[in-house]
Amino acid sequence: MKHILFILCIAGLLVSEIATAQNSTNGNWTVVLDAGHGGKDPGALGKRSKEKDIVLDVVLRVGKYLKNHDNIKVVYTRSTDVFVELDRRTKIANDAKADLFISMHCNANEKTSPNGTEVYVMGLNKTEANLAVAMKENSAALLEENHEDRYDGIDPNSTEAYIAFSLFQNIYIERSLTMAQLIMKNLNNRLKLYDRGTKQAPFFVLYRTAMPSILIEAGFISNYNDESVLMTDAGKEKIAYSIYNAIISYSNETENLGNIAVGMNQIEETVVQNETSMQSAGVVFKIQFASFKEIVPLSDSRIKSLKNVSYSKAGTFYKYFCGETNSYNEALNYLTEVRNSGYKDAFMVAFSNGASISVQDARKMSGQ
Repeated sequence: MKHILFILCIAGLLVSEIATAQNSTNGNWTVVLDAGHGGKDPGALGKRSKEKDIVLDVVLRVGKYLKNHDNIKVVYTRSTDVFVELDRRTKIANDAKADLFISMHCNANEKTSPNGTEVYVMGLNKTEANLAVAMKENSAALLEENHEDRYDGIDPNSTEAYIAFSLFQNIYIERSLTMAQLIMKNLNNRLKLYDRGTKQAPFFVLYRTAMPSILIEAGFISNYNDESVLMTDAGKEKIAYSIYNAIISYSNETENLGNIAVGMNQIEETVVQNETSMQSAGVVFKIQFASFKEIVPLSDSRIKSLKNVSYSKAGTFYKYFCGETNSYNEALNYLTEVRNSGYKDAFMVAFSNGASISVQDARKMSGQ
């Protein structure tokens, strides 16, 4: 009964938090980067390194990449070696009305053989190994004053206490899973450590977040080979860029930022090839489906089946669009068609009187 009352209280609290922590407005996007542990809490200890140092370095590198985008605001839960309570990290994200929360960690095991990367979302999985990872990360709460009150009486070392989590699911679980899968895909492409998959587990730092949230275990600091990668600048740079690239892909996929992939003020000129363009008629939605280093003729077999194809130059690349329309719903339907035709990474973009704007702003301007 005690656990049921706890869940009802949390549900009410979450609704309240969500009401005040919705996605950012004015075309901006907020990402909260959380470096686990810190200060008096070193996190997992390898033979040559500490978790708190590695994850802080990685998070600051991710933030450096993101800050090159004018419409992304980066918020750190810590940017130095200080101790921050788990619930305080969540509050920072909710107060910032973040669009995405990413908590960075390194894994560890009593044995030295376990290795690889895994990415978590909030949830309760019956796998004992998943619960063990969450319990290890949640044990940081024991360093906090009044931790019993902070976490609704849940003992981070008691498997029985976690039964309460079985009744709780973050309402953003689907989008969180999407982000988790994108990060794992990017890490596999660049870091090439063993893929342990995307999973669910009850983490204190995730369960009250009012936005899509994930927790990354970048590798096992207790494994010699993993630790060697995690300690090097090259390894940390690969992890950071993988996370950054996943964030950009996620933002495009969820259409919150529309054309964020352009970033860094790279657009030098626009060359519109479709003479019947509707850009001058106000708000226009398009599907960006590819980028090429050279101009590809509109008669090319790769694109001739698509509707209303045009392109623009962005830096050293040519971005290709299709499906130009004034209707958001029509563009959304066509996006599915384009992805099904083989352009899996296609996403929607928007323009107003020829100028690039976010899809969110375009919908507001056109009342759609």
